[in-house]
Amino acid sequence: MRSIKIKSFAIGAILLLGTTSLLNNAYAHNHYDRSPVRMLFKDMDLTVDQRKEVKSIMTASIKEGRKIRAEMREESLEAMDDLKKGTHTKLSSILSEEQMARFDKNSKRMENRKENMRDGKMKRHGKGKKKRGSKRHKGHKKKRR
Repeated sequence: MRSIKIKSFAIGAILLLGTTSLLNNAYAHNHYDRSPVRMLFKDMDLTVDQRKEVKSIMTASIKEGRKIRAEMREESLEAMDDLKKGTHTKLSSILSEEQMARFDKNSKRMENRKENMRDGKMKRHGKGKKKRGSKRHKGHKKKRR
């Protein structure tokens, strides 16, 4: 009886270690191949000197690309602000003061919502189960069968 337990334990341990090893290799392999730089130079037999130079060139290129994207983001934000101001001016010539005040209020609410979404404050907004004891809206009645 004891030898059966030992054999069962040994087989289980071997299977567990083998499965873990295979999963680790598969996981590491997939993430290794997904690097854009590695994908560009896949299946190339680069010398040590070539690797150093390629790394230097690609690192500088990536830094420059980040800088350009940051500048473009700033320019596009400024352009969007100008567009919003122009739209606001055009609307103010058509809408009444009361309508314009409502438009401004709605616009501000949308901006706040956008900022909250960007900051991750609205992760569960509108999702999930209702709290117990929550009342139904006035117009909703419980259906009877």
